[in-house]
Amino acid sequence: MFRPVKTYISDKYTYEDYIELKFKLNSPDDIWKKAIEIFEDRIETRYFFALEKLMKDKSIYQMRKLGFAIVTLQCSLIDTFSKFRYGSKKEKNEERFTNFLKEYFIFGEGAEELTKKVYKDIRCGLVHSGSTENMCGISAELTQLVSILPNGAISLDIIILQEELTKYYNAYKKKLMDKEKKELRKNFVYIMNKVCKVQD
Repeated sequence: MFRPVKTYISDKYTYEDYIELKFKLNSPDDIWKKAIEIFEDRIETRYFFALEKLMKDKSIYQMRKLGFAIVTLQCSLIDTFSKFRYGSKKEKNEERFTNFLKEYFIFGEGAEELTKKVYKDIRCGLVHSGSTENMCGISAELTQLVSILPNGAISLDIIILQEELTKYYNAYKKKLMDKEKKELRKNFVYIMNKVCKVQD
């Protein structure tokens, strides 16, 4: 007998698992915990698992060879985190991406220009053209997340970025369980429902 193929939203969970929760902003704590558990499984099995495989115990030389694949995944993760953070408020990819970087990863004078370069010359370059643009590069040997090169281009450090993404992710999960973080939780519900095709 034919059995319909289940659609998984993470390693362990299907769309049906999520829909059965009937997850809403005012859901009780046990439903919130389950929804966050599904989110964790999605992020960790779809992103962090692959990134760990690409980065673990690799030499600097090997990291150079794998750099494009690593940064493409990292940028996709930033896109994902920024959607969950901002919900429906920032609909444009560039605005979401650059604001997220400025809020959590790149600070101080010149942050506006640096975040735009990361978005346009690294993220969009890799996603749309398969290469970085305007002489910008990626590295695994820097002492800061983004360095300005003598020619005005930038270099992005993939090891530091991974550390920052992991720190953000762990802090974000904790904040989601705080009922006082109403805007954060509202945006989380909105994006989870959007990802899982739940009709409002």
